[in-house]
Amino acid sequence: MAQVKFVDLEQLPPSEQFLSEREQAFLQTLKFPKRRSEWLGGRFALKALVSVAQQVELYQAELLPQANSGKPDLYICGQKSALAFSITHSHGFAAAAIAPRHKFIGIDLEKIAPRINAWKENFFHPNELTGAGDAFLTALWTQKEAAVKLLGTGLTVNSFDVRCVGGKVSFYGRAQEIYQALGSPQIALTTQFEPEGFCFSIAVGA
Repeated sequence: MAQVKFVDLEQLPPSEQFLSEREQAFLQTLKFPKRRSEWLGGRFALKALVSVAQQVELYQAELLPQANSGKPDLYICGQKSALAFSITHSHGFAAAAIAPRHKFIGIDLEKIAPRINAWKENFFHPNELTGAGDAFLTALWTQKEAAVKLLGTGLTVNSFDVRCVGGKVSFYGRAQEIYQALGSPQIALTTQFEPEGFCFSIAVGA
């Protein structure tokens, strides 16, 4: 269904081993070490997948920001690619996923940690709260984030309009309009507790 790679941000190779010249130039604009590390980790993870899937060198797979939105597009050997991909990072890890046989994909990785009640009340519809505990809530959050990334909207939709119950996602309001505009793809949503202490969810749309 999809190919996934996790990377430890402390074990990344030197950037010149996998970035193109244009990516190296953009890297120089990132001033904060944490942001640079996360940016590099996500790209290395994605390039590692693409290089195997497309039989290209790491530097021949480029992620370049769109001029109008900053959202990255994937280029392979200089040509814009339609390969579905998604990137995420959390607390020292990054992950990337590609879906060669599908059109839409979204992933999210989060460290399992205690959350305040206000966070739970603000972001989860009551119908979603079929369980309790840090692991359950973190898993639920990653599912919602993966589904939002699949839509390609970022955090511009109301969290209540994306609901995950029993491993299935449904959309309401503005999120439903966007979903229908994409052709109402059938979405497969999976969650795993990997790496240790983290929760990772992936949403793929056919």
